[in-house]
Amino acid sequence: MSMTTTKYIFHGVMAGMLLLGVACNKNKTDVRPGNEPDYSNMAKSTVRLITFNKTDLIVNNKRVTNWYVPTAANPVDLPYPTPYFPASGKFSGSWYLPQQFLDSKGQATIQSGLAPNFITDSFQVQEDYYKPSDYYLATSAVAHTGGIYTVSAVPRSTAIPADPRHIRIRLVNIGMASGNGSGTLSLAYANGTPVSAATSGIANHRWSDYIEIPYGTYQFKVLIDGSGLQIPGRPALLTDAATLENFSLGGTQVYYSSLQTFQPGGVYTIVVAQMPGVYQYKEYPLYPNCFAVVTDVDPAVNITYGRLQLVNAFDESEKGLTIQVDGTSLPAVTYGNAGDYTILVAGAHHIKATDAAGKTIIEKDVTLRGGDNLTLWAYPNKDNSIGMTVIPNNMGGIRNTGTNADGGDGANNSYDPLKYKVLVQTRFLNFCPDLPYVTFTNTNGTLFREGIFSAAPAAQQLQPGLAPSPVAVPYPYIDLGVVTGGAVEAYQSLPGVLPGNRLIDVPALTKMDFVKMPAMYFLNGNAGAESGVYTVALIGRNSGSQHPRMIVVKHNQ
Repeated sequence: MSMTTTKYIFHGVMAGMLLLGVACNKNKTDVRPGNEPDYSNMAKSTVRLITFNKTDLIVNNKRVTNWYVPTAANPVDLPYPTPYFPASGKFSGSWYLPQQFLDSKGQATIQSGLAPNFITDSFQVQEDYYKPSDYYLATSAVAHTGGIYTVSAVPRSTAIPADPRHIRIRLVNIGMASGNGSGTLSLAYANGTPVSAATSGIANHRWSDYIEIPYGTYQFKVLIDGSGLQIPGRPALLTDAATLENFSLGGTQVYYSSLQTFQPGGVYTIVVAQMPGVYQYKEYPLYPNCFAVVTDVDPAVNITYGRLQLVNAFDESEKGLTIQVDGTSLPAVTYGNAGDYTILVAGAHHIKATDAAGKTIIEKDVTLRGGDNLTLWAYPNKDNSIGMTVIPNNMGGIRNTGTNADGGDGANNSYDPLKYKVLVQTRFLNFCPDLPYVTFTNTNGTLFREGIFSAAPAAQQLQPGLAPSPVAVPYPYIDLGVVTGGAVEAYQSLPGVLPGNRLIDVPALTKMDFVKMPAMYFLNGNAGAESGVYTVALIGRNSGSQHPRMIVVKHNQ
């Protein structure tokens, strides 16, 4: 990325507007850009416009946005609504063109710009009911006269998944040809594993076919093939880059990548494009290629399916622990590891665990609700019999604070990490029956502090096999932090005594215990933990020559 990019008139105008907008929003809870257009009495066509900026539009010579130019006295986010954009009068995000604008051929002329006398693009859209299209503004491969990027038309599918438990997803690469990620790109899971051959090796201004994968919570990565580098995700807030060309968080080589639950029946696009106003280096605004998630088909509210996984903290045999769910055996899970998730229909399910000889050692009934993400932990009791507990995982990371969780006290008390930052969202559990109380700390016994996404009691005086009381600790997580986190120590504590005595035979965790990507993606060495939803658990016995240890389970892919 060259600093000369900032000399373009187009970029200069965008930078001023965006930075002013960020400054005006910094104290608000909802800082994500965009507003939902009002489609009442305006039937939607299949033509969808998408922008990663705040843009003004003219459709068939009719102004549909307010074309208001911000001033110091009247900042950009003051509402000047129009019938088509009743929230703020500005187009941001996506907008389905109302059918009233299409002529007999299904065509309309769109003009976009940043000021009344500064039209940056003019193009024609074409509706085809059987072949819907998206028009991404300012996403051409190269800039035209005056540094202006123009529209890219991309076909879109509305076909839902064949398997109702699945989602459909694809990768669209419409980034700057000369920007970061100028080669081919591949879609990967959080650990760097390619999602599919079909979504790998996508050239500039090309897109993959849609593929089906099971629904779940994913933290997709977009890899720059053959380079060991990644395309950064689009953060919710203006983010500092480490250098003009290093967009990792704090220079850690860990890139922003939003964590999202993709619900069954949904259809999604991971799009790579130039996205202004989200990264800066010192006082210089940057315009890198970033990726974002675009929903092509909204899924219905998930009241049908939930997900369940097993963690084996009990059976140390080579074969591991096997469970049956409603009579169906799942693959064995070896000691200290988590099994794959199983998708189940909401309702009651009978769990039966067997030993290496096939003998039943415990049975348990579990009730699963639609949207649940549950982990079934098997662990030893004091008498070496098996214990089993079900722990729900908060995969969205949303924290509610205040007197009334529903906001009935007038407080805007819901905090969504998608609107703030990525988290190393970590729950702590004690499965050592010989230690009645365990406290987890940062380096040198420093207690974790309370924060927006950290509840200090979530790591204190934990009893064997029990999660903290949801009444006392409604948000049972600590954000370890991408840049600063990863160091965890275990202490034997007592009621009223914190943290207690260090368990010196329990190795401390480091940031590398929270890194799942291969070393090849950390060219200059990794300096931070990867974001995600984790559980840190103390497992094993603490008697004689036996010593427990901490394990790290990452619940998202």
